[in-house]
Amino acid sequence: MLILGLFVVGLTTFASAQGVFLTDVNGQVLRASKYVDVQGSPYLNEAWKEGAVTTAGNKSYPNLKVRYDVFAGELEYLQNNQTYRLSPAAIKEFRIMDNDELLFRNGFSAVNNNTPATFYQVLVDGPTKLLKHTKVTVVENKPFNSATVTKEFQKQDLYFIAKPDGAMQRIQKNKKSVLAALNDQKDRVEKLIKEQDLNLSEENNLITLLESYNAK
Repeated sequence: MLILGLFVVGLTTFASAQGVFLTDVNGQVLRASKYVDVQGSPYLNEAWKEGAVTTAGNKSYPNLKVRYDVFAGELEYLQNNQTYRLSPAAIKEFRIMDNDELLFRNGFSAVNNNTPATFYQVLVDGPTKLLKHTKVTVVENKPFNSATVTKEFQKQDLYFIAKPDGAMQRIQKNKKSVLAALNDQKDRVEKLIKEQDLNLSEENNLITLLESYNAK
């Protein structure tokens, strides 16, 4: 069940003593509701974090309190103890400070049932990009001999490589999959993996490899 929230077609802002609001084109701000009867969390992190938004019109809004609803693929922000929601069509990218700064961006080619509106975490932002898509689904469970069905959010991290020409390819966290995605420079990639002794089952090593790959 999706949260009903603020679906912004375009963004305008106005200043107040309390800060900066993001509103829809009619200036109307709508209250968000809650998920009902689903265990677990649809959010990347339940806690509100410092963040910034860049709109589709390339306007930047820093110093917001934000959290990312991964299940809906939509960003929420907090203003005066009220939650508001933004449509992916209104946002180009956003950043969340969660220990490190996390960068999310959409506008990539459709792949793997994802659309250009899908947000990816940008792990490597070079000519060839390493992207992570956290997929959240609702799974129904019915215990043995029980008439009760419970619902639960389940998360899965999927990794993609975005080529300079815009092509997108999903990869697994292993050498074979990465070499297949970067087969135009297979020998060079194998050398980088060997020289740096990279275990590609680890996200940090995938990041290291793609950073080295871009450093031509």
